[in-house]
Formats: sequence, structure tokens, C-alpha cells
Amino acid sequence: MSANTGKDMSARRIGRRRRSRPMVDGVDVTRPPAGSRWWAVPWPVWLAAGLMVAGLLSLSGAYGFHGDEMYFVVAGRHPAFGYVDQPPLTPLLSAASVAVLGASPTAVRILPALEMASVVMIVGFIARDLGGSRRAQILAAVTAGVSGYLGAGHLDTTTEPDLLVWAVLMWLLVRLLAGGDRRLWVAVGLSAGIGLENKDTPLFLAAGLAVGVLLCRRWEVLRSPWAWAAAGIAAAMWAPNLAWQAVNGWPQLTMASRIAGYAATNRAQVLPFLWLFTGPLLFPVCVMGLVWVLGSRAATPWRPLGVAALVAMVLVLISGGKAYYAIGSAALFMAAGGIVLDKWIARGHRRLKIAGFGAAGLASGGLIALLTLPVLPVAAYARTTLPATVPDVANQIGWPQFVATVEQVVAALPPAQRAHAVILANSYSEAGPLILLGKSLPPVHSGHNSSWTWGPPPAERTVVVHVGDWRPADWAQYFTGCRDVARIDNRLGIDNGEQGKPVTVCTGIRAPWTTIWPALRTIS
Repeated sequence: MSANTGKDMSARRIGRRRRSRPMVDGVDVTRPPAGSRWWAVPWPVWLAAGLMVAGLLSLSGAYGFHGDEMYFVVAGRHPAFGYVDQPPLTPLLSAASVAVLGASPTAVRILPALEMASVVMIVGFIARDLGGSRRAQILAAVTAGVSGYLGAGHLDTTTEPDLLVWAVLMWLLVRLLAGGDRRLWVAVGLSAGIGLENKDTPLFLAAGLAVGVLLCRRWEVLRSPWAWAAAGIAAAMWAPNLAWQAVNGWPQLTMASRIAGYAATNRAQVLPFLWLFTGPLLFPVCVMGLVWVLGSRAATPWRPLGVAALVAMVLVLISGGKAYYAIGSAALFMAAGGIVLDKWIARGHRRLKIAGFGAAGLASGGLIALLTLPVLPVAAYARTTLPATVPDVANQIGWPQFVATVEQVVAALPPAQRAHAVILANSYSEAGPLILLGKSLPPVHSGHNSSWTWGPPPAERTVVVHVGDWRPADWAQYFTGCRDVARIDNRLGIDNGEQGKPVTVCTGIRAPWTTIWPALRTIS
């Protein structure tokens, strides 16, 4: 073989490699534009994220805490590698927020607002890395900004970090599947590990990605040592929580079985939830994005992610999990939908089409805000049907009255009884506000979820102020006498989770707390 022949063959191989690079509208999407940075997106993308943060924080203290938020704060004050109902990340962050900023709804809602605004930014990044134009990136970010991410950013729960982790993973995988630097797999492993310390749902994405890689014949992913390193990093980060679960009898599996007990209801909610989360009038944007990822020749490099999202949703349906467990993949489809929408606008009547998109976005965002955010004065909200429609908002109302009622019951006890009193709450949502907001109250305990693991009341606390419904129903086996002394009333007539619940005083304990406590455990 001559030297020239070898050079020609080498040139042909280089040419084939170049031609094999993923191209969208003639643009090599494996190579960012000259001088660009990973954060380089049009300023309206940043504006959409900033407006989301500003709007969420302006409403963050309008009503009050949600019961779950206060539970996470209390749980985080009992640091552990895991809890009965979730890994440790959200409780630890919630407790830290209150420790630094004080016990207020705004304190715990700053991080969720920033997390969801970050998702809006990442949707813009994904649209760019899929080959989308400047306008496509803006359209995608606006779609995310007026979607369920807006509603999610109001509450401090495990959902917000989960949605952010899914968005980050989707973005990194978009870059990797397009031939990006294989060392990005380290970031994938770190992100997945953080996600697994918050919720187990990244496992659905991992399983879906494995299926997608195999069906789409992306063997080079499996051959990359960096991909296997990512799996090892995620597993190592998840290990402490797994060890805690193993030592404590795998309570999260029990929790999952309780959730699966509502499998039929959970499955029935999937399509309505998908429609609402992606924007009632912008839902077609996500559908177009899904179709583009699965069927467009230009999207061939990223087809495994489309398959992964569908597989993840199927796994959620099979397991009977909650509708939102795999909704994190919406970030990819909003980004891809922005590209399809941009091409549709470019075909003509641009101003009319952009105006139509803007009107649909305003209507979708307005409806989501009305359903999920405290945009109405509380008295006006109480007169609507919204409390029955979206209980999460209604459950943010009435905690000051709730705590005041229990304080009054305790204050009315004879001094001898008050000195030996303990508050026993039926659920963690009733224990949390008493611990976080109550003043001069006896110790507060509950047998619900992780609250049970923090131990029984002290032996000398033999007078019980019980808050909430009875569980178990028959307390005659534990006390010689119980009497209802008050009812919870938010004074607005809002039928939320606590309205009308009894406050009961029980005396004459029949056995030590160490004997009674095992029977009071509830996981739900």
C-alpha cells in the first residue's frame, strides 16, 4: 500500500466520521457555536426563569405552610441517612432553610422556586443542544415557565428536586448521545446519585434508558467505561440510604405497597395529570416534541431518550405509582416541541402564530396559577370550589387556628395534668405545626411514618391530648377515659384535611408507653 493510498483511506474515514455527526438543519449539534458557553441562551430564556422566581416568591407566604413542608422540617431536625417515606435530602434541606431563615413558608420555598426556574433554563439549554434556533429556545423555555413547573415551585416537597434532577439528566444525556465529551458521564452519575438521595424515581429513567439504548442500537454507550463509572458513582452515593433502609426493615417498600394500594386511582390520574402539567393549551407542544424525538430523522441521536420516557411511564403504570413519578421527562419534550413549533411558525403568518402561542401560554399559565398558587385572597378562595378541586392549596390554610385550638386545650388542663401531659397527633401533618409553630406546649409525638421512629412519649407523660381522628379507633384499651374537648375550625369553612377534627383528652393510661407504642405505628 502506497503512502498516498493510506492518506486517502484515512481522509475517507475522517470524512465518514464527520458525516456521521448528528446534524439538525445542517448544523453539527455535537459542536457548540464558536465562542459559546454552556449557559449561552437568549436573554428571554433568562427572563422567563427570573419572572418565575419573582412570581413564586411574591406569593410564597400568602396562605401558609403545607403539612408536608412542616413534616420535612421536623424530620430534618432528626438527621438520618433515610426516613420511612423518603431519602434524606429534602428533610435536611428544609431543616437547614428554617435554621438559617426562620420558620416561615417563604424560608422553605426559596429553594423550590430556584429549582423550578433552573428547569426553565435547562429546557432552553436542551432546545439549543437539540439544534433549536434562538426562537425555538425561547418558545421551549416559555412553555416550561407556564407549565406545571410553575405550580410545583410553590411547595417545598421531594418533587421539586426530583424534577430538577430529571431535567439535568435529560440535558446531559442529550449532549452525550450527540457525541459530547464522554466525561460528562461523571456529571450524570453525580446528578443521579443526588436524585436517589431525594427520591427513587431516577431508577425509572435508568431502566428506560437501558431499554432505549438497546432498542436503538446505541452500543457505544454500553462500551463506554465512563457510562459504567456513572452507574458506580450513583450507586455509591445511594448506598447510605440503602443501608439505612436495610437496617430498618425496608420501610420505603412498605410505603410503596401502600401507594400501590391506590393503583387504579393513580393510573386513572396519569393522562389528566400529563395534560394539566404540560399546560392545558400547550399540551400539543409536548406531544409534538415526543413525536419529533421518536420519529424525526434529525432526532435520531436522541431517540433512546424518547423510548426511555415511555418505558419509565409504563413502569410507573405497572407499579401503580403516582402520576408524577415520571413527569420529569417533560423537560425534553418541551424543548423538542419548541423546535417543532418554531418550524411551524417559520412557514408563514408568523405574527399571528406567535400571538396565538402567547395567548395559549397566558391562558395555560393563568389556569395553573389559579389551581396551584395562592393568587386569590383567602376569603375569596374560601367561597370557590377550588378547595375541593386542589386540596394541596386548601391544606395551607388554617394552621394558626389549628395550633391556637390545641394551645387552648392544654392551657385549660388542671396544673397537675398539664405537668404530665403529652400531645399525640394522628398524623405527621398535625404533629409538624405543633412542633414548629406551637408555644409552651407539652412534647408532641405521632405514630405516623418517620414520627414513630423518634420514639414514644416519656414514661411520666400519662395525660394525652390527642389531635385528629383516632387511629386505632378503639382507645379504651389504652386509657380509662377519653373525652372530646374541642374541634378544629379554620373559621373560613374550608373543608381541608384538618377541618372538624377532634381534640381529645385521655387519662388513666393502662400500660407503659413502651408497651403501647408498637401498636400505634402507621405507614401511609
